[in-house]
Amino acid sequence: MDLPLRSDHQAAVAKGLLIQVNPDGSPFVSEGSSPQESLEPASTQESPKKPNKASSKADWVAWAVHQGAEQAEAESLTLAALIERYHGAE
Repeated sequence: MDLPLRSDHQAAVAKGLLIQVNPDGSPFVSEGSSPQESLEPASTQESPKKPNKASSKADWVAWAVHQGAEQAEAESLTLAALIERYHGAE
């Protein structure tokens, strides 16, 4: 994949669902790191907390992206639609 990652791919990396590998598929190990460190998600950014129904649209967009939505798609939804679609997501 090209860098920077798409928002859905970045969300998958943050969840540990995607990891960097070498072209042959073996685990990627950068200089100065152990193999275990390379298997950990690259993102040091905290995952957003699930917003409550009174939260801002920006909070709901961030939550939707964290749940795998594309940024542009999430931003195009109304606050009510975001709440309806993602309120039950953990």
